Amino acid sequence: MQRLQACLIVCLATLMLLLVPPGVTQPLRTASAPAFTVQSWETEPAAGMFLVAQRGLDDPFFGRTVILLLSHSIAGSEGLIVNQRSKLRLSDVLADIDTAQADNYPLFFGGPLGIHQVFMLLHKAPSLPRVRRIAGDIYFSDSRQTLEDMLASKMPASELHFYLGYASWTTGQLAVELARGSWHLVKADADAVFGAANEDLWERMINKLEPNGIEVQLDPLLPCCLAVRAAGSS
Repeated sequence: MQRLQACLIVCLATLMLLLVPPGVTQPLRTASAPAFTVQSWETEPAAGMFLVAQRGLDDPFFGRTVILLLSHSIAGSEGLIVNQRSKLRLSDVLADIDTAQADNYPLFFGGPLGIHQVFMLLHKAPSLPRVRRIAGDIYFSDSRQTLEDMLASKMPASELHFYLGYASWTTGQLAVELARGSWHLVKADADAVFGAANEDLWERMINKLEPNGIEVQLDPLLPCCLAVRAAGSS
């Protein structure tokens, strides 16, 4: 009898969880798993969204990537891959700056185009010329003066990321890729860009967007029935 009562308590707790109204969820509380909002592909892409490569995207440059869209218009789209940190430091590609300070900044691979250029993403940037807000606390700049100002202010590497190269799509190209299922559209988040767990960002996102395993339609009463049956058979 005591075992049956315990099983019934478990069943009631399970039912309470299963009957939570849609859209009501517990927030993620770990720094390694920033929250993000999934957008269906029918939503028009825009600056400030992530393109998350789908599991099936087999591409030497874009497979397993998360790309921050910097711009999107009828003329095309541009973005930066934000989750591919290289072994290079900023000082390896800019020899005419303060090497000691530039050594503090790792270099990310931003994309296959313009690899002779360095671009910046800043977190909570001060008001500066040639710094453009992308979304929330994410700012973009390609200004040499801004770079030198940030180095002089000793802005920490956790607030300032440097990217070699960028990604680009011509008119209509991104729409075609979205329609054939190459990308997930996700609302961008500053913690995802600048967080310490940036390098496994794709894995964490894709596990939420495309969960492993086989999903089933579960009757809310099934866990309770299974628990009672197990108790009765022991």
